[in-house]
Amino acid sequence: MTEDEIDALEKEMVEELKKPKGRRVLVCPVCGSTEVTYYMGLKTGYQYQCKSCNYVGALVLEKDII
Repeated sequence: MTEDEIDALEKEMVEELKKPKGRRVLVCPVCGSTEVTYYMGLKTGYQYQCKSCNYVGALVLEKDII
């Protein structure tokens, strides 16, 4: 990356941080449902379960609700 590209990326990141934060909900990466709950944690890290498709895993998406 060039120095100009790095500067542009830094400016973009600063602008993103300035945006007002809305409420965020968890979204299942398999079915897109928002009925995702915390499943387990501790040494294994966070795990989530989707109530719609029974997906269990660490990967979940976040969606901003304004």
